[in-house]
Amino acid sequence: MRSIRTRLMKAAAAALMVGLALTACSGSSETDPPEGEAGAALPDDQQNLTFVPNYGWAGSDISKAPLEIGMNIALKQTLEPLVTLDNEAQPQPHLAESWEWTTPTTLEIKIREGVTFSDGTPLVSGDVKGTLERYLAQKQALHAVLSIITGIEAPDDSTVILTTSAPTGTLVGVLSLVLIGKGEFSHAEATAEDDEYWARPIGTGPFVITDYVPNDLFKFERNDSYWGEKAKLKTLTMKQITDANGKLTALSNNQAQAVQNVSYDQFETVEAIPDVTLEQFESLSYYFVWFMNDRAPLDNPDVRRAMWMALDLPTIVESLYGESREVMDSFCPAAAFGCVPAENMPTYDPEGAKKLLADAGYPDGFTVDIIFSLANATDNALAQALISGWKDIGVTVEPRGLDAASWLAAFTGMDWYMDFQPNQTPTGDADYTLNRLYSCAAARLGYCNPELDALMTQAQQESDPEVRLDLYQQVVNIMAEDTPAIPLFSTKVNVAYRDNVQGLTVPPTEFINFSTVYLTE
Repeated sequence: MRSIRTRLMKAAAAALMVGLALTACSGSSETDPPEGEAGAALPDDQQNLTFVPNYGWAGSDISKAPLEIGMNIALKQTLEPLVTLDNEAQPQPHLAESWEWTTPTTLEIKIREGVTFSDGTPLVSGDVKGTLERYLAQKQALHAVLSIITGIEAPDDSTVILTTSAPTGTLVGVLSLVLIGKGEFSHAEATAEDDEYWARPIGTGPFVITDYVPNDLFKFERNDSYWGEKAKLKTLTMKQITDANGKLTALSNNQAQAVQNVSYDQFETVEAIPDVTLEQFESLSYYFVWFMNDRAPLDNPDVRRAMWMALDLPTIVESLYGESREVMDSFCPAAAFGCVPAENMPTYDPEGAKKLLADAGYPDGFTVDIIFSLANATDNALAQALISGWKDIGVTVEPRGLDAASWLAAFTGMDWYMDFQPNQTPTGDADYTLNRLYSCAAARLGYCNPELDALMTQAQQESDPEVRLDLYQQVVNIMAEDTPAIPLFSTKVNVAYRDNVQGLTVPPTEFINFSTVYLTE
């Protein structure tokens, strides 16, 4: 029984973005799996991989939850975006072959020729138009950054024209997050047929969905008519296992060939599993605590600040995650452009927190709840650590750990006082996270500061990077004062996999491209 090989992938911020270009790319240059270091590729009928992801999925309609990480990992195998992002976070052609700002507020996009859906239907501009209209009509997480679009036209089958309410340098990058479906099932006023299609979509991607069970699994088969390089796997199963020990049991028994997010305290256990490799990768993911800012007692910024000061985050992170997490100094991960350190972030000070509570009229504390998803096996321990810190300043926080679907329903229904969860900045730009989540228009957590909105709008429309950085410095300083949320830590992600799994890598978005993965003898 050998010691496991563990590799930590470290890179500067610019290098982190290299993986972004892989999230929707078609794969390597060969259709058949090549020979790998572990031996010759298995026959095609044995190219069957089971993967246990870090995140669950609350459903299968990506238009209704476009930023849920688990849903993106699954649906990006079937649906594809117009553009991907390169190592400098610059858009590159994918389903779109080119684009041009013909005026400061008019974007003309040309659709790639020869692309078909897996049922043979050609991709046309109406599919892009319909998809964008559906995403906008859902008014979900991408709405704040897509709402700058005021008009969508499809003058011919290969052209889409977007009109915006103001100049913006970030829209094309945001389009990398919109997964294109069929326009005939993408009406602004959704029909039952629309919802049925999006619940199990037919896409242009390298895999097709063959089965979906909520809170359980996705099953895929290779799309043999894919317009790009064909996937090497014949089948792919994504299986939810929320128990940390259950994940490793599945890996050890070869019921799963790869599992994501081994908890830090189980690294040594993984070392005892023969023929397994553990790799860690930098990511654009992070965790935050959100407050319902317009609901007493959390409508008082001093109360929110006290809740932040109650948390000894360096100790919590070290004890639960070791070197696999890093306490944040801003409201989005440092690897993303514009996520500069705030100059006045609260620090651990329980006595100061108690004084703030007393001065705010809560000398004996109060009781609120916090919701979180149980899809991630380690989040229950994090909840208990946070709750313990708040208890020390006299605040009782009641945990509500929910399955992925129940969490999403409670979250979008505003049925909570506090929430903690993972999030991402997958465009590599602060605008995506800060403007999307914390603007008045976002209406995500009862927080609105017109001064902040004005600065974020300036940053969105500004082309000079140095000016944008200065604007974002002002933005995060205001946010640190207002304390609408507590940024907890940025994450390194890991995957433990059998040694016969080849071609598996995790980009900073965590949106793994499984078309490059194959199995060897």
